[in-house]
Amino acid sequence: MRTPQPRSRAPRNLRSLTGLRFLALLPVFLTHAAFEGVFSDADMSWGFLDAVGDSGYAAVSFFFVLSGFVITWSHRPGDTARAFWRRRALRVFPNHLVVYVFALALMLAAGATFDTPALVSQLFLVHAWVPDPLFIDTGNTVTWSLGVDVVFYALFPVLLVLVNRIGPNRLWYWSGATVLVVIAIPAVALTLLPDTPAMPVGDASHSQYWFTYFSPLSRTVECVLGMLVARIVLTGKWIGLRVLPATALVVVAYAVAQQLPFLYRLSAVLIVPLALLTAALAVADTEGRGTPLDNKVMVRLGELSFAFYLVHQVLLEYGHILVSTKDAAGEVLLRTWGTPAGIAVILLSFAVSMVLAWLLHTWVEKPAMRRWSRRRRRATGHSSAKASAT
Repeated sequence: MRTPQPRSRAPRNLRSLTGLRFLALLPVFLTHAAFEGVFSDADMSWGFLDAVGDSGYAAVSFFFVLSGFVITWSHRPGDTARAFWRRRALRVFPNHLVVYVFALALMLAAGATFDTPALVSQLFLVHAWVPDPLFIDTGNTVTWSLGVDVVFYALFPVLLVLVNRIGPNRLWYWSGATVLVVIAIPAVALTLLPDTPAMPVGDASHSQYWFTYFSPLSRTVECVLGMLVARIVLTGKWIGLRVLPATALVVVAYAVAQQLPFLYRLSAVLIVPLALLTAALAVADTEGRGTPLDNKVMVRLGELSFAFYLVHQVLLEYGHILVSTKDAAGEVLLRTWGTPAGIAVILLSFAVSMVLAWLLHTWVEKPAMRRWSRRRRRATGHSSAKASAT
């Protein structure tokens, strides 16, 4: 089915959303940096973690909504499922495989434990299906979200057909129903899954946390919401909400979420404001209204965001181990620093991650997309005739 187009010709590239990708990565990086506990002062370490709060979880939810939105937005009539899957695979796997080897090298240098089943499942991006923390907390831990992306990409051609069958006047109703599913996921986890073993932080068990946060099917619902919101904009059914009010809604929702149980803070409360902000920025770009996120610097940083996401956590975790010492029993004694030095370590980790991201984007991601994302053209004209003659 042909995807309805917006009333005005919309740019294919949504620069503001590209810029926002980088801003959304900052809380993810800071959350992982806070988990490393680099400060000698315990109050400083806990204060840093409290300041970061649940912002990293909110950012991850935004990325899933954004994925559904942008892929639906950029879909063009005539695009085949096979071509789509080829582009998505080339977007994900070259970077993933390079960083996977990089992570294994760091683990080896750091003397980390290798769990073969977990690492093999991570190689093929199926580890997020396993409700065992070990399968997430090894190697490049952030790749669980790529496992969600792979599931969404596999289902997208079918999901697009279903979403395109929804009448424009009913898109908001379906979006509301999808939001209710997102809200129901933590309730289902708390009701049906066991309360033990409990997580070290948060009022939930490991299985409840996995079902709400890591399960590919649970998170794919957020991608579907992004698809529906994209269709709302493309069919001219957007409510006209501007960027500033949408941003304010995100801030208010975040404050409200802090008063609720842990699992509801992950995405249930923020999912609506994040979807509205995504659409508001897209509309601002289509209407030619400038935003602070659409300048060249922010767009360039946004283009590096995927590579940065892949490299930053392994650098933080195993880099920290490499500069630390071990006791007589071989246990790692993670090094800590005073406040100024600890801040410098975090900034240095960020800078090194940016350099590695640039190298990965420039020498792996872009060449792979240029070389293999499009099917080679068949020989035509003179070449075909010559081939027939010989």
